[in-house]
Amino acid sequence: MMCMKIGVVADKPTPPWSVRQIILALEELGANAFYIRPSNMASIIGGHHSSIIFTNTLKPAEFDAVVLRDLGVATTVEMFLRRVDLFRHMELEGIPVVNPIESFITARDKYMSLCLISKAGIPVPKTVVLEDFYAATKIAETYSKAVIKPLIGSLGLGVLKVENPDLAYTISKTLTQIKQPIYIQEYIEKPNRDIRVLVIGDEIAVAYYRVQTAPGNWKTNIFQGAIAQPIEKLSRELEEYSFKILDVLKLYYAGIDFGETRDGYIVFEVNAAPQWRGIQKITGINPAKTLAKFVVQLVKR
Repeated sequence: MMCMKIGVVADKPTPPWSVRQIILALEELGANAFYIRPSNMASIIGGHHSSIIFTNTLKPAEFDAVVLRDLGVATTVEMFLRRVDLFRHMELEGIPVVNPIESFITARDKYMSLCLISKAGIPVPKTVVLEDFYAATKIAETYSKAVIKPLIGSLGLGVLKVENPDLAYTISKTLTQIKQPIYIQEYIEKPNRDIRVLVIGDEIAVAYYRVQTAPGNWKTNIFQGAIAQPIEKLSRELEEYSFKILDVLKLYYAGIDFGETRDGYIVFEVNAAPQWRGIQKITGINPAKTLAKFVVQLVKR
Protein backbone atom coordinates (compact mmCIF):
# COMPACT_ATOMS: atom_id res chain seq x y z
CA MET A 1 0.00 0.00 0.00
CA MET A 2 1.34 3.45 -0.98
CA CYS A 3 2.10 5.97 1.75
CA MET A 4 -0.72 8.47 2.33
CA LYS A 5 0.07 12.06 1.43
CA ILE A 6 -1.67 14.45 3.82
CA GLY A 7 -1.29 18.22 3.80
CA VAL A 8 -1.82 20.30 6.93
CA VAL A 9 -2.91 23.84 6.09
CA ALA A 10 -2.22 27.22 7.65
CA ASP A 11 -0.78 30.39 6.15
CA LYS A 12 2.02 31.44 8.46
CA PRO A 13 5.67 31.60 7.26
CA THR A 14 6.46 28.72 9.64
CA PRO A 15 4.06 25.98 10.77
CA PRO A 16 2.15 26.92 13.96
CA TRP A 17 2.44 24.68 17.01
CA SER A 18 -0.85 22.81 16.41
CA VAL A 19 0.12 22.13 12.80
CA ARG A 20 3.45 20.65 13.91
CA GLN A 21 1.64 18.43 16.41
CA ILE A 22 -0.71 17.13 13.70
CA ILE A 23 2.15 16.50 11.27
CA LEU A 24 4.08 14.53 13.91
CA ALA A 25 0.98 12.49 14.81
CA LEU A 26 0.31 11.67 11.15
CA GLU A 27 3.95 10.66 10.62
CA GLU A 28 3.72 8.32 13.63
CA LEU A 29 0.92 6.55 11.74
CA GLY A 30 3.10 6.17 8.66
CA ALA A 31 1.65 8.99 6.58
CA ASN A 32 3.71 11.45 4.57
CA ALA A 33 2.53 14.70 6.16
CA PHE A 34 3.66 18.16 5.17
CA TYR A 35 2.85 21.83 5.67
CA ILE A 36 1.04 23.74 2.93
CA ARG A 37 0.02 27.39 2.59
CA PRO A 38 -2.95 28.56 0.48
CA SER A 39 -0.91 31.52 -0.76
CA ASN A 40 1.60 29.10 -2.32
CA MET A 41 -0.95 27.17 -4.38
CA ALA A 42 -2.63 27.77 -7.75
CA SER A 43 -5.69 26.31 -9.45
CA ILE A 44 -5.71 25.29 -13.12
CA ILE A 45 -9.03 25.00 -14.92
CA GLY A 46 -9.84 24.21 -18.55
CA GLY A 47 -8.28 22.30 -21.44
CA HIS A 48 -10.17 19.15 -20.41
CA HIS A 49 -8.21 19.20 -17.17
CA SER A 50 -8.52 20.62 -13.68
CA SER A 51 -5.77 20.54 -11.08
CA ILE A 52 -4.04 22.29 -8.20
CA ILE A 53 -0.32 23.03 -8.31
CA PHE A 54 2.41 24.41 -6.06
CA THR A 55 3.47 27.85 -7.29
CA ASN A 56 7.15 27.36 -6.37
CA THR A 57 7.59 24.18 -8.46
CA LEU A 58 4.53 24.28 -10.78
CA LYS A 59 4.12 20.59 -9.95
CA PRO A 60 0.75 19.01 -9.10
CA ALA A 61 -0.31 19.16 -5.47
CA GLU A 62 -1.27 15.55 -4.88
CA PHE A 63 -2.99 14.78 -1.57
CA ASP A 64 -5.02 11.96 -0.13
CA ALA A 65 -6.48 14.47 2.34
CA VAL A 66 -5.81 17.89 3.83
CA VAL A 67 -6.33 19.12 7.39
CA LEU A 68 -7.48 22.74 7.21
CA ARG A 69 -6.33 24.73 10.24
CA ASP A 70 -6.22 28.29 8.94
CA LEU A 71 -7.08 30.15 5.73
CA GLY A 72 -4.76 33.00 6.60
CA VAL A 73 -5.51 36.71 6.54
CA ALA A 74 -7.51 37.74 3.47
CA THR A 75 -7.76 41.53 3.26
CA THR A 76 -10.36 41.58 0.46
CA VAL A 77 -13.51 39.64 -0.33
CA GLU A 78 -11.87 38.50 -3.56
CA MET A 79 -8.85 37.04 -1.76
CA PHE A 80 -11.08 35.34 0.79
CA LEU A 81 -13.18 33.76 -1.97
CA ARG A 82 -10.05 32.66 -3.83
CA ARG A 83 -8.85 30.76 -0.78
CA VAL A 84 -12.26 29.28 -0.02
CA ASP A 85 -12.61 28.21 -3.66
CA LEU A 86 -9.20 26.54 -3.53
CA PHE A 87 -10.56 24.06 -0.98
CA ARG A 88 -13.87 23.75 -2.80
CA HIS A 89 -11.77 22.82 -5.83
CA MET A 90 -9.92 20.19 -3.79
CA GLU A 91 -13.22 18.68 -2.68
CA LEU A 92 -14.42 18.61 -6.31
CA GLU A 93 -11.24 16.67 -7.14
CA GLY A 94 -12.21 14.10 -4.48
CA ILE A 95 -9.74 15.23 -1.83
CA PRO A 96 -11.24 15.09 1.69
CA VAL A 97 -10.85 18.39 3.56
CA VAL A 98 -10.93 18.22 7.37
CA ASN A 99 -13.00 20.21 8.25
CA PRO A 100 -15.02 20.51 5.01
CA ILE A 101 -14.65 24.05 3.70
CA GLU A 102 -18.35 24.99 3.88
CA SER A 103 -18.54 23.73 7.47
CA PHE A 104 -15.29 25.48 8.34
CA ILE A 105 -16.67 28.81 7.10
CA THR A 106 -20.01 28.30 8.86
CA ALA A 107 -18.26 27.64 12.18
CA ARG A 108 -16.08 30.74 11.77
CA ASP A 109 -19.21 32.80 11.21
CA LYS A 110 -20.59 33.32 14.72
CA TYR A 111 -23.90 34.60 13.32
CA MET A 112 -24.79 31.59 11.17
CA SER A 113 -23.29 28.93 13.45
CA LEU A 114 -25.23 30.23 16.46
CA CYS A 115 -28.38 30.48 14.34
CA LEU A 116 -28.11 26.82 13.28
CA ILE A 117 -27.33 25.67 16.83
CA SER A 118 -30.32 27.58 18.20
CA LYS A 119 -32.61 26.17 15.48
CA ALA A 120 -31.51 22.69 16.60
CA GLY A 121 -32.92 23.41 20.06
CA ILE A 122 -29.61 23.94 21.85
CA PRO A 123 -29.51 26.98 24.21
CA VAL A 124 -27.40 29.99 23.14
CA PRO A 125 -27.11 33.53 24.55
CA LYS A 126 -29.56 36.21 23.39
CA THR A 127 -27.77 37.65 20.36
CA VAL A 128 -28.44 40.48 17.91
CA VAL A 129 -26.49 41.07 14.68
CA LEU A 130 -27.02 44.42 12.97
CA GLU A 131 -25.43 47.47 11.35
CA ASP A 132 -27.37 50.30 13.04
CA PHE A 133 -25.35 51.69 15.97
CA TYR A 134 -28.37 53.57 17.41
CA ALA A 135 -30.35 50.32 17.56
CA ALA A 136 -27.31 48.53 19.03
CA THR A 137 -27.19 51.11 21.83
CA LYS A 138 -30.87 50.60 22.62
CA ILE A 139 -30.39 46.83 22.67
CA ALA A 140 -27.43 47.15 25.04
CA GLU A 141 -29.65 49.15 27.38
CA THR A 142 -32.11 46.23 27.58
CA TYR A 143 -29.29 44.00 28.89
CA SER A 144 -27.82 44.80 32.30
CA LYS A 145 -24.50 43.73 30.78
CA ALA A 146 -23.65 43.01 27.14
CA VAL A 147 -20.75 41.64 25.13
CA ILE A 148 -19.76 43.00 21.72
CA LYS A 149 -17.69 40.63 19.59
CA PRO A 150 -16.16 40.46 16.13
CA LEU A 151 -18.33 38.37 13.80
CA ILE A 152 -15.23 36.35 12.94
CA GLY A 153 -12.50 35.92 15.52
CA SER A 154 -10.96 33.73 18.19
CA LEU A 155 -8.78 33.70 21.32
CA GLY A 156 -11.03 36.28 22.99
CA LEU A 157 -9.43 39.09 20.98
CA GLY A 158 -11.61 42.12 20.33
CA VAL A 159 -14.34 40.91 22.72
CA LEU A 160 -15.62 43.72 24.97
CA LYS A 161 -17.95 43.65 27.98
CA VAL A 162 -20.28 46.64 28.08
CA GLU A 163 -22.18 47.86 31.13
CA ASN A 164 -22.70 51.44 29.97
CA PRO A 165 -24.95 52.48 27.02
CA ASP A 166 -22.53 55.28 26.12
CA LEU A 167 -19.72 52.76 25.73
CA ALA A 168 -22.00 50.54 23.62
CA TYR A 169 -22.74 53.58 21.44
CA THR A 170 -19.06 54.41 20.96
CA ILE A 171 -18.04 50.84 20.14
CA SER A 172 -20.99 50.28 17.80
CA LYS A 173 -20.46 53.57 15.97
CA THR A 174 -16.75 52.79 15.53
CA LEU A 175 -17.61 49.39 14.06
CA THR A 176 -20.00 50.92 11.52
CA GLN A 177 -17.40 53.53 10.57
CA ILE A 178 -14.93 50.79 9.65
CA LYS A 179 -17.67 48.89 7.76
CA GLN A 180 -17.99 46.06 10.29
CA PRO A 181 -21.24 44.48 11.53
CA ILE A 182 -22.22 44.70 15.18
CA TYR A 183 -22.54 41.39 17.03
CA ILE A 184 -23.98 41.98 20.48
CA GLN A 185 -24.91 39.40 23.12
CA GLU A 186 -26.42 39.44 26.55
CA TYR A 187 -23.58 38.85 29.02
CA ILE A 188 -23.86 35.45 30.70
CA GLU A 189 -22.80 35.31 34.33
CA LYS A 190 -20.50 32.34 34.87
CA PRO A 191 -18.36 31.05 37.75
CA ASN A 192 -15.02 32.41 36.41
CA ARG A 193 -14.84 29.48 34.04
CA ASP A 194 -16.35 27.88 30.98
CA ILE A 195 -16.15 24.38 29.51
CA ARG A 196 -14.28 23.44 26.34
CA VAL A 197 -15.19 20.11 24.76
CA LEU A 198 -12.94 18.88 21.97
CA VAL A 199 -14.88 16.34 19.94
CA ILE A 200 -13.41 14.37 17.03
CA GLY A 201 -15.70 12.13 15.00
CA ASP A 202 -17.61 9.98 17.47
CA GLU A 203 -15.14 10.55 20.31
CA ILE A 204 -14.73 13.17 23.03
CA ALA A 205 -10.97 13.67 22.78
CA VAL A 206 -10.79 15.82 25.91
CA ALA A 207 -13.00 18.09 28.01
CA TYR A 208 -11.82 20.69 30.47
CA TYR A 209 -12.68 23.79 32.42
CA ARG A 210 -11.00 27.02 31.39
CA VAL A 211 -10.63 28.83 34.69
CA GLN A 212 -9.79 32.53 34.87
CA THR A 213 -7.91 33.29 38.09
CA ALA A 214 -6.71 36.81 37.28
CA PRO A 215 -8.72 39.42 39.26
CA GLY A 216 -10.91 41.56 37.01
CA ASN A 217 -10.43 39.44 33.91
CA TRP A 218 -13.76 37.91 32.86
CA LYS A 219 -12.47 36.17 29.72
CA THR A 220 -11.90 32.42 29.99
CA ASN A 221 -9.73 31.84 26.92
CA ILE A 222 -6.40 30.12 27.60
CA PHE A 223 -4.83 32.84 25.43
CA GLN A 224 -6.23 35.40 27.88
CA GLY A 225 -4.58 33.77 30.88
CA ALA A 226 -7.15 31.14 31.90
CA ILE A 227 -5.90 27.80 33.25
CA ALA A 228 -7.00 24.41 31.90
CA GLN A 229 -8.43 21.93 34.42
CA PRO A 230 -9.41 18.50 33.06
CA ILE A 231 -12.93 17.16 33.50
CA GLU A 232 -12.76 13.49 34.44
CA LYS A 233 -16.34 12.66 33.53
CA LEU A 234 -18.35 14.82 31.13
CA SER A 235 -22.11 14.92 31.73
CA ARG A 236 -24.35 13.01 29.35
CA GLU A 237 -26.11 16.27 28.44
CA LEU A 238 -22.86 17.91 27.32
CA GLU A 239 -21.86 14.81 25.36
CA GLU A 240 -25.20 14.83 23.55
CA TYR A 241 -24.97 18.55 22.83
CA SER A 242 -21.40 18.17 21.52
CA PHE A 243 -22.21 15.40 19.04
CA LYS A 244 -25.41 17.15 17.98
CA ILE A 245 -23.51 20.38 17.25
CA LEU A 246 -20.95 18.47 15.21
CA ASP A 247 -23.82 16.99 13.19
CA VAL A 248 -25.72 20.27 12.80
CA LEU A 249 -22.64 22.14 11.53
CA LYS A 250 -21.45 19.12 9.47
CA LEU A 251 -18.02 19.19 11.09
CA TYR A 252 -15.58 16.30 11.54
CA TYR A 253 -14.12 17.84 14.69
CA ALA A 254 -14.51 20.99 16.76
CA GLY A 255 -13.83 22.76 20.03
CA ILE A 256 -17.15 23.72 21.60
CA ASP A 257 -17.40 26.30 24.38
CA PHE A 258 -20.18 25.89 26.94
CA GLY A 259 -21.24 28.13 29.81
CA GLU A 260 -22.84 27.02 33.07
CA THR A 261 -25.90 29.05 34.03
CA ARG A 262 -28.65 28.73 36.64
CA ASP A 263 -30.91 27.44 33.86
CA GLY A 264 -28.44 24.88 32.51
CA TYR A 265 -25.74 24.76 29.87
CA ILE A 266 -25.47 27.30 27.07
CA VAL A 267 -23.28 27.33 23.94
CA PHE A 268 -21.05 30.35 23.41
CA GLU A 269 -19.38 29.36 20.15
CA VAL A 270 -17.79 26.61 18.07
CA ASN A 271 -14.23 26.54 16.76
CA ALA A 272 -13.53 24.46 13.65
CA ALA A 273 -9.76 24.64 14.22
CA PRO A 274 -9.43 24.52 18.01
CA GLN A 275 -6.21 24.89 19.95
CA TRP A 276 -5.30 22.46 22.77
CA ARG A 277 -1.84 23.45 23.95
CA GLY A 278 -3.03 24.40 27.45
CA ILE A 279 -4.75 21.10 28.22
CA GLN A 280 -1.97 19.05 26.61
CA LYS A 281 0.58 20.75 28.85
CA ILE A 282 -1.48 19.94 31.96
CA THR A 283 -2.56 16.36 31.17
CA GLY A 284 -0.24 15.05 28.48
CA ILE A 285 -3.30 14.23 26.37
CA ASN A 286 -2.53 15.08 22.74
CA PRO A 287 -5.72 15.48 20.65
CA ALA A 288 -3.55 15.68 17.52
CA LYS A 289 -3.12 11.90 17.77
CA THR A 290 -6.88 11.34 17.85
CA LEU A 291 -7.32 13.72 14.93
CA ALA A 292 -4.56 11.99 12.94
CA LYS A 293 -6.20 8.60 13.44
CA PHE A 294 -9.53 10.03 12.31
CA VAL A 295 -7.99 11.50 9.13
CA VAL A 296 -6.20 8.24 8.25
CA GLN A 297 -9.41 6.25 8.74
CA LEU A 298 -11.31 8.79 6.62
CA VAL A 299 -8.87 8.26 3.75
CA LYS A 300 -9.20 4.47 4.05
CA ARG A 301 -13.00 4.51 3.77
